Amino acid sequence: MVCNDDVSSILREQLMNGYTLGTLIAKLARIAGKKSGYCLIMLVATLQLSDAHSQSYPVGFQLLETADHSRMVTAGVKPTRTHARPMRIYLWYPASVFENEQLMRFGRYAELAEDDIWPEAIAGDLRKRLRYSRRPLARSLGQKRFDELKRKTVTAVEGAAALEGPFPLIVMGQGLYYESPVVFAALAEQLASHGFVVATCPLAGTNSPIVTMDVSGLETQVRDLEFTIAEVRERSFVSAKDLGVFGFDMGGMAGLILSMRNPDVDAFVSVSSGVLYSNPSSIPAASPDYDPAALRVPWLHSVPSSWIRQPEGSDDKTLFDLAQYSERYLLLTELMEHVDYTSYALIEDRPAMEEYWNAGKAGDRDRYAAVARYIMSFYAAYLKHDADALTALSVDPAAAVEGAAMTLEHRRAAPAAITYEQFVQAAVAGGADAAIDELRELQDTQPDHALLKEAYLNRLTYSLRGTWRLDEEILPLLEFTVELFPSSENALYALAEGHITLDNYPAAIELYERLLEIDPNDEQNYIKRRLVWLHSK
Repeated sequence: MVCNDDVSSILREQLMNGYTLGTLIAKLARIAGKKSGYCLIMLVATLQLSDAHSQSYPVGFQLLETADHSRMVTAGVKPTRTHARPMRIYLWYPASVFENEQLMRFGRYAELAEDDIWPEAIAGDLRKRLRYSRRPLARSLGQKRFDELKRKTVTAVEGAAALEGPFPLIVMGQGLYYESPVVFAALAEQLASHGFVVATCPLAGTNSPIVTMDVSGLETQVRDLEFTIAEVRERSFVSAKDLGVFGFDMGGMAGLILSMRNPDVDAFVSVSSGVLYSNPSSIPAASPDYDPAALRVPWLHSVPSSWIRQPEGSDDKTLFDLAQYSERYLLLTELMEHVDYTSYALIEDRPAMEEYWNAGKAGDRDRYAAVARYIMSFYAAYLKHDADALTALSVDPAAAVEGAAMTLEHRRAAPAAITYEQFVQAAVAGGADAAIDELRELQDTQPDHALLKEAYLNRLTYSLRGTWRLDEEILPLLEFTVELFPSSENALYALAEGHITLDNYPAAIELYERLLEIDPNDEQNYIKRRLVWLHSK
């Protein structure tokens, strides 16, 4: 969060001398009547987002530089050479800050962003040409105002010692054309100040720093986020069990896929991301892990209200409708543009940038603050299990910030259907009958469930009976397969052999007789020979 020097001094008082949040807000409010800065008023509003019970922490920041040796990149440079994928992880966390430690300036973030492009040994000339100072924010402000912005202090102290924790982890996905972690540095600092560890990495393409908005590019970002989670969780102050995901734009799509396929995720927030309807890019729906029924964690989605208009000629339901197993919140905003969900909304009198954003307007910071309030409450409710924060999620958005044009819709999660993995666990434990009762209930509501398809049932049968010899445990599954596919020779044969394994010969005879009715010619004479043998038993 970008602040002027007066704000920095008051933050220092709060950090060093134990001022309460209310006292700090009062001090800032007095200054707000005298001076203006890039985010003075915004800082007051942001601090007010937290309920009185919330604890505020000093914020530490670190840049972690490493590489993912499981993935190679070439960057398109000739002659082709492969390199381990570079990974730069921006990390914010609750910290222990001492008097001699200095708050960072925005210029430090900008300096780090200059180096987010892969090293010259990998990316060649792209390293110089894709500098942060050449990107939209710097170009829109012009050199003088950009230099002024870089001199402003933020609320983080680089290299500060982390508090013991462990604190819940929130991993952030960046957006196309907003690839730098600087874009959400303000939100990251704010979350860290309220007891979360926040980690993110620059958005980069699969084989080049330039991103492709397709299945490959999406999967690359998901894997980058997964790598980030694993790397950051090596630190003792990071919780190994409480995990939140945040995503903006393409990062929202990546966050969605990550939340669908990773049962370790506990809460998901997406903002200004085109995930409600089918997207012209085909993602995220084209991802093999995309499944609305697999989104089973609480989800907060915020977009401009104009984004929920159904595409012409489409009668598709939104993901908000389809993700029935998720406790979900839809926060719709008016007068907010794509850029207004980012830290750039805090820059007072932000000039227009052609093809990127219009000039900043009155109320941008208040609307940003209103969205941030819900994000804070959402994560506190579902990662910290804070009952007051959960109650705050029901507050009318119009009452949260004066003049904010917003609406909030909440839909409760339906009881979650049994998953493939849960069914296997139940069957192995001898509970297949009860698990099959759950599957029967899905025939009308979720007919495409994997365990309602014969091929999946057959593969599971081969594994549990053929490989692991769980003959008795698997019998209810064999019976259910015949129930679903009564004319399937394969299903009848498998069940008959299952009965033979358990010495239930009369049941096996009945099934082989049914097979003979289906295939009276029995060209291989197998069914008849099997019946003769069964009758002899």
